[in-house]
Amino acid sequence: MKSALCSFLRDFGKLLHLPAGLAVLSLPVILYFKEWFALVPFGIMAGIGVVVGQILYHTFKGSDQIEKGFSVMFVAFAWVIIPLLGTIPFFGAASQAPSGQYQELGVFREFQNSFFEAVSGFTGTGLTMIKDPTQIPYVLQWWRTLSEWIGGVGVIMLASLLLKLNFKDQNLYNAETRNWTIQGDDVFMDTVYKIWWLYLGYTIVSIVLYYIFGMPFWEALNHGMTALGTGGFSVVPDSFSNYSDNIKMLSVVIMITGAIAFKIHYLLIIKFDWKTFLKQTQLHFFLVFLVTACVILFFIHSEVAVIDLVFQAASALATCGLHTVDIGEWYMSPVFVLVILMILGANSGSTGGGIKTERFVWFFKGFFRNVKQAWDPKEGEAKVIYNDEPQEEDAVNSHIQQAANIVFLWLITLTIGTLLLSLIVKEEYSFHEVLFDTASALSNVGLSTGVTGPNMPAEGKYLLSFLMWLGRLEIMAVAIFLISPFYLFKKTPH
Repeated sequence: MKSALCSFLRDFGKLLHLPAGLAVLSLPVILYFKEWFALVPFGIMAGIGVVVGQILYHTFKGSDQIEKGFSVMFVAFAWVIIPLLGTIPFFGAASQAPSGQYQELGVFREFQNSFFEAVSGFTGTGLTMIKDPTQIPYVLQWWRTLSEWIGGVGVIMLASLLLKLNFKDQNLYNAETRNWTIQGDDVFMDTVYKIWWLYLGYTIVSIVLYYIFGMPFWEALNHGMTALGTGGFSVVPDSFSNYSDNIKMLSVVIMITGAIAFKIHYLLIIKFDWKTFLKQTQLHFFLVFLVTACVILFFIHSEVAVIDLVFQAASALATCGLHTVDIGEWYMSPVFVLVILMILGANSGSTGGGIKTERFVWFFKGFFRNVKQAWDPKEGEAKVIYNDEPQEEDAVNSHIQQAANIVFLWLITLTIGTLLLSLIVKEEYSFHEVLFDTASALSNVGLSTGVTGPNMPAEGKYLLSFLMWLGRLEIMAVAIFLISPFYLFKKTPH
């Protein structure tokens, strides 16, 4: 137990160097826009990370690799500490900036608002405490974007690439990275490299395309990162409402790209395996969900432009959070359609959140197999087809059971979260508005009906922050994290 804890602290020391690297990436923005007051908070964040990280690393650097039982605990703590350090630039800039220069910066003088914004960024959610991003410093606009871009793939994935974290198994990565796999990988670090190269390449292409389509460079840079990372932060008021239809349609493509599993991108871009690419079951279901939702929205909310309906459906299903209309002005039926899309979510192994397409595929397959078996026991014995291939019975049962567990826990959490938030905001908002923002937080989406904002009670901000953390780690990983101390203590010899 003592040796395992030492290994845990050593690698956590390595991880704490990451905020310093992110601060360095923010330095050019500070220098270019001459926002000198931001040097102090970014310096403090970097200094704390490096000093504490060095102390932990050099104190415990002789330790072995982290043991399997500590992997989920490591990720859970990382996703608390990194956003906590990421709070410093918001809170510090609000204290250091010239008085009256930035109208909305004062919001971040309250710790809960700064913490909320940091959690929303690093979890790739996009719910925000501000209405007009142009009324905060450029470096904070960039910091919001950078945190979402990193959060899209994960801080552990980035730290593994840059800081050489040492782990005995893949469980740590699975706890953070929504079951990334690249077909044919024997060494998991191969997957890390391939994912980051794909992610970086797609990001550059997205930025260039936005710029070609007429978006100013600063907006193209930030939106290219947040749209692909399915984050949702914008650097302009009203998100994408005032852009051309061509930019909106391009954004739909970019959001969908971010919501598709990296394994599927790998098949298409790296291996040029169109045959296998076209057989991917979760891709088929994702597109069916999207098209079906667009058709339903068109019939029940036809007064909204088609491009805006498609944009909002794609943003909800991809769990991106960008918007072209004020969803708070929509009536109940179309809002519930978006809630369902946010719950369904993106592909497993993508930058998106939600329950995930793959889990719903297995959930539906399990349900219909049970129905068939009730009518004809022989039907239930038929091979289950996934990715156009018959699956082994043990694997099928495992997938179905895991999917059912996640769906059940997720919906229970959504129900409890909605009830708690309703009690906090009381009668100020309707039930469907509260449900929408709760689902948005838990699915790491970022769309809002207006419930989320600086005037929300502090309890509501911390509740939504917890739900964003829970959704980013995924509920089963958090459950394992909560019981890990008892299990590890039980294993410890006395």
